[in-house]
Amino acid sequence: MTPAKAAELLPQALAAQDWETARKALKRLLRADPGNASLRYNLGLVMRRLGDTDAAEASFAAALKLSPDHLNALFEKAAAAMDAGRHETAEAGFALYVGRAPQDADGWLNLARLRLRRDAASEAEEAFDRVLALRPSNRDAVIGKAEAGLRLGRAEAAANLRALFADLPDERPRLLKAISQGPRGTIPLSSLALTGKAPAAG
Repeated sequence: MTPAKAAELLPQALAAQDWETARKALKRLLRADPGNASLRYNLGLVMRRLGDTDAAEASFAAALKLSPDHLNALFEKAAAAMDAGRHETAEAGFALYVGRAPQDADGWLNLARLRLRRDAASEAEEAFDRVLALRPSNRDAVIGKAEAGLRLGRAEAAANLRALFADLPDERPRLLKAISQGPRGTIPLSSLALTGKAPAAG
């Protein structure tokens, strides 16, 4: 495949979500232009689509080496680490990212989730607050902040989770997990306690 042919195929492959063809085209273009940070970044995106998180993270790292101010590459590198279960690396990456892009709610949300995962509830709550300042009705942040508050032992957080359980039927599996598995203890799981309604007679 010539570079010209690869350049022709790449947009078609991306539009068709033909990630393997896109990968081959990007690899060919990079052989011709190895110092192109944009190509490295796009290869990382394609490798994430293909499920190869190690290769994706390496591509984003290469893009950042060539272009240290490439914020999208910084975000995606952290996201690839999160996909791969490298949570400490991902958290450090998102912390660096939001330091440079403080208005990005998605960056704060990922950072908050990672902090909550390691049970840093106070730090997670702060990050969820940043999300809510940017997106006041963000459901994930509302739920996450309530879960963080529950882990901190706040009574109002338990009340908030019960109210969310009643109001958001599609989120109930997630909310039930948050309610029942908090390390600071649980709140009542009866339907009366959760929804304010007595169970139907059997």
